[in-house]
Parts: sequence; C-alpha cells; structure tokens
Amino acid sequence: MTSLRHALSATALLALAVGTTGAAVPAQAAGLTIPVQCEIGTETLLPWDDVSYDLQGTCGAVRVTADDATVTMPAATQLVVEGTGNTITAKPLGEVSVVGSGNEVMAPTIQDLTLSGAASTVRVSGLVERAELAGSSSFLTADTINELLMRGSDTASARKSFRTRITGSDNAVGFTRAVRVVLTGDRNGVTVTKGRTTVRDRGQDNVLDLRPRRRR
Repeated sequence: MTSLRHALSATALLALAVGTTGAAVPAQAAGLTIPVQCEIGTETLLPWDDVSYDLQGTCGAVRVTADDATVTMPAATQLVVEGTGNTITAKPLGEVSVVGSGNEVMAPTIQDLTLSGAASTVRVSGLVERAELAGSSSFLTADTINELLMRGSDTASARKSFRTRITGSDNAVGFTRAVRVVLTGDRNGVTVTKGRTTVRDRGQDNVLDLRPRRRR
C-alpha cells in the first residue's frame, strides 16, 4: 500500500475509489494492485489497463472498461465487462453482461447472465438462474443452469440443465443431466450422459447424443 501511495497521487486514488476517473493509468502504476471502495447506489468504474483492482465494501453496479486488468471483488448487483482480456473473480453476482472479448469471469452464482463478447469464458461453481449466450467461441460452465438460451455459436456445459433452447448455429452443449432441450438452429451438438431428456429438434444437421433418449 505504501508503494501505491507513492506511485499515485491522493487525487487519483480518490477518483478510483468513487469510480469517476476516465484518465489513462500512469506508466508507473501498471502491474500494481489498486484498492477500490464500493458504495451501494453508485456505479464503480474500473478504467485503467494492466492493473489489479481489489474491490471492498458493498458493490452495486461495477463497470469494467479496462483491458487486461485483474479484478477481485465481493458480491455485486450488476457487473458489466466492456473491456478485453480481463480476469474477474467475484462473489455472488446479480446481473452480468460480458460485452468485450477474451474476458474470464468466475463466481459462485449468477442470477442473470448475458454473454455476447467473443472468446470469453464464464465459470460458475454453483447455479446460473438464466443465461443468454449470443457471441462466438465463448464458453459457459456451471454446476446447474436453470434456463439457457444460445443465440450465437458458443459452448456450454453443466452438471444439470433444466430448460435449454438453441436458436443459433454451430453451438456445442454438454450436460450430465438435462430435462428439456429445444433446437431450432442448425449444426449444433448436444450431449447428455445420464437420465432422460425431452428433445424437440426443428433444425438441420444437429447431432444429438442422449442416453437414454426420449423425443417428442
């Protein structure tokens, strides 16, 4: 912390804490860990590239516009990732939107996920209530996904999925158990290794590997 205070002015640190600065990071700050105090009801903006952010307090909305940053954060009601190449480790999250490419987000639970950036990864150790994948070459993995919509060409895997709808093409999904899968897109691959799955396939050239399988 002492070296950080020497490297950055008190004004810059205060601006970071309230999330209002849009200035470029000073060269001497690259690679440092910057503490940020969240406040509920205030958007916390993380704009500096190539630094580590350590968020504390009670987070409302957090917006990451930086590139190649590392973020450690508590629970938040909203997380928006607009930059590229960021790595974010969080506690339970409410609404998550990953717009930028090449990002990685890790959390125990997410209520509502929108993943539209290319080549981004979201890893959830527990439950995702609702997820919409609309990018390309992105990846979602979770223990359980309650409702999954795949509109792009991405990959998803989970121990259990309750309702999955695939309207995009060239997606790949793999579940240990899946209750219901509906496909209207083409050239998708679906693998379920255990249990019974209700499937409705209205697309073309989809590859289904379901054991045992029951179609309607």
